[in-house]
Parts: sequence; C-alpha cells; structure tokens
Amino acid sequence: MSWLDCHRRFLQVNHLYRKDKNKLKKNREVIEGPPPSKNGEQTLREIEQLGLVKVTELNADDVNKRCGDHGWKKKSIFWDLPYWKTNLIRHNFDVMHIVKNVFENIFYTVMDVKGKTKDNLATIRDLKLYCRKRKGVEDNERAYYTLDNNQNKVICQWVEKLCFPDGYVSNLGRCVDLTGSRLLGMKSHDSHVFMQILMPIAFREMLPKQVWKALTELSIFFKTLTTTSIITKDMERIETKIPIILCKLETIFVPGIFNSMEHLPVHLTYKSKIYGHVQYRWMYPFERYLNQLKKDVKNKARVEGSVLPRNDDGGGDEQVDANNNMLDIFSYLVRHYGRFTNRMMSDEEVHAAQTYILLNEDKIKHYIRIFEKHLIELMGDMDEQVVAAEVEKNFALWFENYARKIPINNKSISDLSKIPFKKVKLYSVYFVNGYKFHTEAHSLNKSTTNSGLCVSSQGGDYYGKVEEILEVEYAGYPIKTTVLFKCHWYDPTPNIGFKVHKQYNLVEINVKRKYNKFEPFVLAMQATQGCYIPYPSSKTNNSDRWAVSKVKPRGWTDEYHPQKDVAFQEDEFESNEIIIPSLFDTDNYDDDHEMSSNGSDSEDNIDEEGEIHEDDNYGIPDDEGSYEYSTSSNEEEEAEEEEEEEDND
Repeated sequence: MSWLDCHRRFLQVNHLYRKDKNKLKKNREVIEGPPPSKNGEQTLREIEQLGLVKVTELNADDVNKRCGDHGWKKKSIFWDLPYWKTNLIRHNFDVMHIVKNVFENIFYTVMDVKGKTKDNLATIRDLKLYCRKRKGVEDNERAYYTLDNNQNKVICQWVEKLCFPDGYVSNLGRCVDLTGSRLLGMKSHDSHVFMQILMPIAFREMLPKQVWKALTELSIFFKTLTTTSIITKDMERIETKIPIILCKLETIFVPGIFNSMEHLPVHLTYKSKIYGHVQYRWMYPFERYLNQLKKDVKNKARVEGSVLPRNDDGGGDEQVDANNNMLDIFSYLVRHYGRFTNRMMSDEEVHAAQTYILLNEDKIKHYIRIFEKHLIELMGDMDEQVVAAEVEKNFALWFENYARKIPINNKSISDLSKIPFKKVKLYSVYFVNGYKFHTEAHSLNKSTTNSGLCVSSQGGDYYGKVEEILEVEYAGYPIKTTVLFKCHWYDPTPNIGFKVHKQYNLVEINVKRKYNKFEPFVLAMQATQGCYIPYPSSKTNNSDRWAVSKVKPRGWTDEYHPQKDVAFQEDEFESNEIIIPSLFDTDNYDDDHEMSSNGSDSEDNIDEEGEIHEDDNYGIPDDEGSYEYSTSSNEEEEAEEEEEEEDND
C-alpha cells in the first residue's frame, strides 16, 4: 500500500503544490483539508456502528470480517477501560522505530542496495502510471538520486574511518561491507545518528543539490522534533514544514518509497504538543533499562535470587563545600584519570594563563572596572579596543600590586591575585561537564576521539583541539588548583576559517587555517565537546573542509550549569528554520549555500581510562533523567500550625 500524494491536504490552502498536476500525482489537484481529528467518543461510536467486536467474544473473527474493510479490524479491549475514550492520545508512536524505518527506506534507495532499495522495475511502472515522466528515472538507467559504485565505495570508506567521542554512538565501522560497497546491520541508534547528523554530510558532494536539500530538511525536522528543549511555537512551525518536505520528496523518489512510515512524521508534532518531549516516550530508555535488568539477573532459573534490599538512605555521597568564599574556578567538579607528568610553564604561558583566569572569573570583574577607570583617568578617553588590549596586557600585574597595597578580605581572591606556580601537572584524560576529554596525542591510534572542543563567547564560537591538560596551583592554604586546556584553535574568521550555511545553520571549518593570536588557554569548566567530521569526497580540494558537531553530555547536571534535560543525543541543537521559497517560486531550490553537521563513536566495555562502555546497548542513549522534586507549603497554613503548637504548649 502506497501513501503517495497523501500529504498535500496538510499544506496551507494557498500553497502551489495543491494545484500542481505535473510534479506530483498527474492531473490531480487537492482542495480538501486534513481529516478532522476525532475524540474518543466519536471513534467508539464509529466502531460500534460498524459492528466490530472484541476478539474475546464468540465468533469474533467471522463477525469482524463481515463488517468489511473500513480501516478497523476489531474492537480493542482497551475500550472497556472507563478512561480510554477520554484520552487525548490513545496510542503512542515510537519515534525511535519511525526514524529507523524512514531512514532505511531513503538510505538504502540512495545507496541502491540490492534487495532493500525501493527503486525497482515495479515502482518505476507505478511512477509512469501515477506520475508524469521524470528526467533521470528510466527502466534501464540509474536514477539521478542514487549513487554509483564509486560513490558508494567512497561513502563506505568514509564511514569506516569515522571517529566520534566515547559513548556517542556504536562503532559504525562494523556495518561496512567494502566488498559490496554497502552498509548493513545498523541498529536503531545508528540510524538515529545517521539521519540527524551524518546524512547531510554524507550526501553533500554526492547528490544533486535539489535532492540533498530535501534530505537535509528532513534531517533537520527530526533533529528539531527530538531536541530536548522545545516550545509549542517550534512544534507549530515544523508542523507546517513537514508536509512541504514530504511533497518535495514525492517529486524526487518513486512511489514505492512512501509507505505508512513516511507518512507518520506528519502526525508526530501534534503528539509532541500534547505529550511533550520525545525522549520520555521513545523506546531507548526502556530498552536500555531492560538490558540492565538482564545483566542483573545472574541465575535465570532463580530470578528472585537477584533481588537485593536497598541498604542506603537514597542520598548522594557528594560533599558540599561549606566555604562559600571559594571561587568557582577552584571548587568546580572535575576529575582526572591516569598518571600525571610535570613541566615548567614559560613566562609567556604563565602570563597568558593568569590573564585568562582573571578575566573569566565573575568576582574579579569589579577589579577590572577599577583598572579601566584608572586607565581612563590616567590617559584620557580611550577607544574600547585600546582599553581591552591594555587589560589583557597589564591587568594581571596591576591586580597583583593592587592586592598587596589594599588587603582583600576574600582569601581566595587574594590568593588568585598572585602569579600561579610555574610547575604544573599534565594529564592525558580529564572528566568535566559530563564530557571525557583526551589530549590530541592521546587520541591517536584510537577508534574514538575526545580532543575536540568548542567554547562559546560573546564574539561567537571558537573551535579547537586539546593539546595539553594542565592543573595549575596557586599559593596559600587551603590548596587551590584549577584546570586549563591548552588548545590550538581554528581560524574563527567568518567565511574564511569557518562558514555557516545560511539556510540550514550548519557549520564547517577549514582545518588548515589556524588562529594566529596567542590565546592557547581555556578553563576546563567552560569547555563543551565538539566533533569534527570530514566530508566524503573524491575531490582533493575538499579535504580541508570539515563539518562541526557539538556534542551534548549524557545525563549531566550540576549546580553551576543546571540543564533543563538529561536526554542524550541532541547535541545542543538550535531550532533552525527551514526557509521555504515563495509560494510563487517553488522551483527555486538551487541557491548556493554552505553546509555542515555532526556525529560520534564508542569502543570497549571498560577502556584503559576507567570509563565503562556497554557495547550491548549499541549506543542507545541514556535518557534516564534525574529529577528534582520540590514541595511548597502555604504560609497561612504554617502560621496556623505554629499557633496551634503554642496553644498546646
């Protein structure tokens, strides 16, 4: 059964696709709107009027067959529940399997995988029967939206070499069949990552621009739908976009690709507006929890023997520092792993590190304003850029002298004013903000990469790689240390060092261009992880351009940067508006733009750095969130209770 041409009725009334008799189903215009939504009582009344019965009743099969084919096969036993007809949504669509099925239909057709592609002789005959002849789709020719053997080989070699941060996705290289130039055996989460992150990157150089744009918009739709921070306005916006995206796909692919799974995305936004975030409804957390339960059962013949009583009070074992005067840079939650080595910083590095730390500590901003005021009084009116340059050059030395002359009550600030020790500890692995960071040298010859990072500032995002992880110590008691990442940065100059796709807001960098200013350090507490992915291409001049993916930590919350969610896998995604051409210019899809995307990978069960990886989960995201429950009481009730206690006394 094909769902071809079932999406135009969901378009806006004045959209040109409704009257298009050439690109979609031939000689057909669509005037009617979307079917009305029925409530539970209306649905139950329709089932009863058809005469359908429950399968538990006598001769149920014969009775239900005599009722004819009306879309209903039987009367569900759930209608016996008193609340069932009042439910707004009685059945949940599992987004996990919808994404997997939609992806496989499209991906295997584009890759032209024998036995799995929807582009065959039967579907081409259907195309000729229901649609007008399309350029590039013939009986004995390769369709223009499929890849040839050389392109398939490039894609497979690209996937085999992909490296992602630990725990982000399973090893996609195991799905590659180089002899047949195909990808097989991808799990649900592999399809999820490929659909939302890798598909726009993989086909950027391989497919015609019109095809790539339609697939990229579908990718952005699912990314927006599954993001962990959504608002009703975003859902309403993509609800109007998805019928247009599906109509675009109908103008490209053969009818056989449009089964019920390709139609279901039309209804997913409505369910999200009622049920909320997708990550609390799809199957990933349930399958992950079932997998954990299976591991807990050691003797399957005596399952009850694996049940243990809880022997704690449910509280955490974290210790909260009672010293409120301790600065965040000294009390931030970080953890190193492995042995350390020592080295001496140069005078230039010490000055750069001290200046960066001071300028990025909130409690020092008061002293920065004093220094700027002192500069203006001393030198008169100054340009903002000149003031900023003076602050970077001389503030650290001025602040040290200032703290000597005028005692500072806060001991942490007083100790911070002094130059740190030149001797620092170097680590290869550090855990911070829910991420696992490696130095670039440590990531060599590994199947995962954890050295990429991104730092956001008012001037934009800076992308780089970690060269060294330094633990810097300051004089004074108690011992105060902070962690710095020494990085080499890529050139942040727009349209030279990095580019942002104007329509899809996707980022790419030029890995050959470096940032020429000496600012190597960044506080570990500011770092977020990034992943840099090369484009699959047979052209050597495209090897310098890499796509950027911001990685979101998994299940991480802390007192400094509380997150609104803990669901894994959407990197911090900003909802991108899919720009649709004017209703009077629907054919104009060939504007030149740039593009980018994201991705990742995992390896052993327990690696040499002490982090646990569960291959059996196949990269299933850990969506088991941590929730904060708060209780509030009415002030008047509390006052009455206090009066009663006083009367009793």
